[in-house]
Amino acid sequence: MRGYPLAGLIGLGVLLGAALWLLPLGLVAYGAVVWLRAHDLTLVTQAQRPTRPRLSSPTFRAQLEAIARTQQEIGRSVGQASGALGRLLLPVNEQSRELLAEAYTLCDKGQIIESYLATRNPRALQDQISGIDRQLASMQDAYTRQQLEQTRQALAERQQNGRDLETFTGRITAQLQNISANLDNVLAETVRLRTADAVSADAATNQVAQRLSDLKADMDAFQQILDTAITQTSAQP
Repeated sequence: MRGYPLAGLIGLGVLLGAALWLLPLGLVAYGAVVWLRAHDLTLVTQAQRPTRPRLSSPTFRAQLEAIARTQQEIGRSVGQASGALGRLLLPVNEQSRELLAEAYTLCDKGQIIESYLATRNPRALQDQISGIDRQLASMQDAYTRQQLEQTRQALAERQQNGRDLETFTGRITAQLQNISANLDNVLAETVRLRTADAVSADAATNQVAQRLSDLKADMDAFQQILDTAITQTSAQP
């Protein structure tokens, strides 16, 4: 009977030893679970992002890649800021991402216009208009004349629309250059602010955020005008 307590103590010691030996493994397993969950959340977040097809236009692709590189540098710079400054700069980083998304939309529309203009033959269109003008100069039949005038009007509208789209291509390029220049300034500001005191950083960060907000508002207004122009183009015969 006296042997049982001793055996029990020995068994308890074995169990405690095994538990202590298994503790590091348990911590490793727990850490692995936490990492996998975070990794899964990252994958879910990435999956929820809109898939952007690769731009086919070399011109617009180069402009977008330059803007994307600057935005990534902004993200890294903001990530290196700690404490209150890091929290102040988070909205600026988010705004820079929004501008990158806007830039992609502009590039996508720009390449649509570029592709359309590549199929146009302005000289052939003008020759058609000139040919109709010659017909109208000698046409006596009222019905035929009316049809020719309507045809000429449609061709003239297509011609003017093409000129407008050429103008919009230039404006898109200028807008992308504006985004790139502003993001370059933002990158420099984030680097400078990391050496500033909290009060100065707060005021300067608000100014940067306001400039980015104003730029995005300008882009939104410009894209509405651009959408109207593209819609009118697609409706042309």
